[in-house]
Amino acid sequence: MSQEAVPKIEGHAAFYAHLRSGHVEEARIIGLENDRFVEKILLGRKYYEAPIITSRICGICPTIHNITSAKAIEAAAGITVSKQTETLRKIMLCGQMIQSHALHLYLLVLPDYVGVSSSFELQKNHPDLFQNAVSLKQYADKILDVFGGRAVHPISNVPGGFKSFPDIDKIKELIKIGPEMIILAEKTLQLFSSFKYSQVEQKLVYSALTNDKEYAFYDGEFKTSEGKKFTADNYTHNIYEELKHYSRAKFATLKGKEMMVGALARVNLSRKQLSKETLDLIVNHPIKHYFDNPFENIIAQAIELHHFVVTSQKMMENIVKSGLDTKEPVKPTREFGIGVAACEAPRGTLIHMYELDKAGYITKCDIVTPTVQNLAALESDMERLLHLVRDLKTEERNEEIEKLIRAYDPCITCATH
Repeated sequence: MSQEAVPKIEGHAAFYAHLRSGHVEEARIIGLENDRFVEKILLGRKYYEAPIITSRICGICPTIHNITSAKAIEAAAGITVSKQTETLRKIMLCGQMIQSHALHLYLLVLPDYVGVSSSFELQKNHPDLFQNAVSLKQYADKILDVFGGRAVHPISNVPGGFKSFPDIDKIKELIKIGPEMIILAEKTLQLFSSFKYSQVEQKLVYSALTNDKEYAFYDGEFKTSEGKKFTADNYTHNIYEELKHYSRAKFATLKGKEMMVGALARVNLSRKQLSKETLDLIVNHPIKHYFDNPFENIIAQAIELHHFVVTSQKMMENIVKSGLDTKEPVKPTREFGIGVAACEAPRGTLIHMYELDKAGYITKCDIVTPTVQNLAALESDMERLLHLVRDLKTEERNEEIEKLIRAYDPCITCATH
């Protein structure tokens, strides 16, 4: 049983599952994207080029690569950025989360649950729901345009800070439409928590950045559902990547254990740090206290969508009150060395590592993407799902597997950078 191309995911992938006498023998997810060797392209490049080049890894999540790359370069150059720079970057990441979650939920996942085959049919048969996606994405695009310089592949954020700054009047325009976006986010959670999902009980380790002060997405310490903690500097001692002969994408484990990263893991590990408004909203919906089903990543993304709309509004309001300090980016304060940084991408924890020579040229680069960390778990969950649907017809089984893959929200493009 196989599917040559899984529709409605970011990038290109296929799956293969082997059933013998009703028993599942093997399940594989096969990345079909071509390698672009971004880590090799960066070798010999000047340090400030890294955030620009790595943002081209993906057109869906360029902002997170841009910011994580800048942070890693800063760690290698001994640069400490201002609190304002951190705030501006956090607002950009809020936009990235809203943009990605809205597109995934409405255009890739929703068709499976309202009886249409594509976003085109969704627009025709459910124009109101389609418009929700458009409105939320337009809001996110405006955030990234105002703060990042453009909606895709940001140019304002650089190592050390920002080379251009948002216009206060444009920020005020974003704040003005905030209440409408919050209502749309509430409706989104209500919608996606109302669907009936297949029940696949996971037996995995969840991993995400955590921070006692906030819902971690810009900075934090790695934490797992087993209670283990480690810093980004120690990622190679904890996250093991490997190649498999049947896929161009790498597979990663947490010291040999399958793990899941992303919205589900973040909500499980940091639910108490969600905004008060989001926590109040959760109370009024039939949402589990702890997620243990991969399909619930869909609900977790809807929760985060609301959180990041609320959070973006609060931070923009603070900027309008305090004003902007338009200082030049901070310059390197010492000889270049090795720098590592981790941020939370829409699909999970993203890691960038750079080693630079004394003149600031990149001599080594390593990028570990969220989908790479999820693929081993996805294959195991495919096997668990197949046990539940093995008596269905082949076409129906394939549909359930596709739904599972979409619930994970893989970015095959990032996984084969």
